[in-house]
Amino acid sequence: MSLISCTAPIVLTVFLVLGSPVWAEELNIYFKTSPRPELLRPFADPVTMSLLITGADGRPINQGFVEIRLDAPKPARFFSTDFSFIEGSRLSEMRLALRQGRATWNYLLPIRGEYRLAVDVITLDGKKASKIFDFRVRENEQKWFILGAFSVGLFLLGLVAGRIFTQSRSSVALLITVTWLSGSAQLSSAQGLTKPIHTASVNIEPAKVGIPTLVQWRLDGDSVGEKPTAFLTLTITHLEKGKVVFGVEKLPVDGQFSMKFQFPDGADYRVAAVANVPGVPTIRNEQVIPVAGVEPPAKAMVPALSYFLAIIALGLGAGRWTKVRKMSA
Repeated sequence: MSLISCTAPIVLTVFLVLGSPVWAEELNIYFKTSPRPELLRPFADPVTMSLLITGADGRPINQGFVEIRLDAPKPARFFSTDFSFIEGSRLSEMRLALRQGRATWNYLLPIRGEYRLAVDVITLDGKKASKIFDFRVRENEQKWFILGAFSVGLFLLGLVAGRIFTQSRSSVALLITVTWLSGSAQLSSAQGLTKPIHTASVNIEPAKVGIPTLVQWRLDGDSVGEKPTAFLTLTITHLEKGKVVFGVEKLPVDGQFSMKFQFPDGADYRVAAVANVPGVPTIRNEQVIPVAGVEPPAKAMVPALSYFLAIIALGLGAGRWTKVRKMSA
C-alpha cells in the first residue's frame, strides 16, 4: 500500500509533463453568422458565415486550411419547404485558406430548418481538428400569415358551398374536384453564355437541382509563368431574383479554386470571378449557366393537399350544419 502511495505522485508528474504538448496542440474552432441565427430567414439576404481557428493559447492560427461541408435541413414532417428536392442533401463542399485564423464566406440559405456545418481544420504543421455546428433558420413570418389567410379563405369557401349545396352531395364533390384540378408544369432551359478570358478559366459541370455541381476556377500558367498566389473574389448570383447566393472575397488561392455547390432551383445563375495577381492586370471571368429543374416528388404535396382539403371539408360541414339548423328552426 505504501509503494502505491509513493509511486502515484511520480505517475501524475510524468502524465502532466508528457501530456502538456498534446494540450498545447489543441485547436479551437469557433463559428458565427451575421446576422445572428435567430434573425436568419430563408432566401432573404446572404448570410455572412465565418470561422475562427485558434490554438490552445487563444492565438489565431496563421496558416492552414478548413474543409467545409454544409448539409440542408431534413424533410419537414408536414409542410414541405419551397425547395423540397434539396431537403436533407449536401448544399456545398469547399476548402478555404485561413487568413489570420479566419475563413469567411457569404451564403443564401434556401429553406427553413436545422442546418449542419461540418468543419475540418488542417494546419501546415500537421495539426488537425474537427467540429460540427447545428443552427436553425426560421420560416418567414409573412408566409405563416399568408397561409393563415388562405386557410380562412378556404374555410369560408367551404362554408358558403355547404349552405348552397346542402341538398346536392354530388355538387359538393364536383366543386372540390374542380377546385383542386391542376396541370403539370413544364421545365425549360437555356444555353449558357461564356466570356473567354485569356489568363484564367471557369469550368462548371452541367448543373441540376438535387446534385452538387463542381465549380472550378483555374489560373492559366502559360500566360503568367509559374502559378503565384492569387486573391480571388467569386460570386454566384441568381439572375431572376437578383440575389447573391454564394460569395468569397479576396480568397488566397494557389493557381486554382474548386468547390461543390448545389443550385436550389431551376433558373439561370451568373458565376463571376475577379482575381488579383501581383504584376498581372486584374483577371475577370463571367459565365451564365442554366440549371436543370426537377419536378418535386408527389409525396411532398400530399400533406399540404390533405390539409387544404380538410379545411374545405370542415367549412362544408359547418355550412351544411348551419343550413340544416336554420331550416329545422
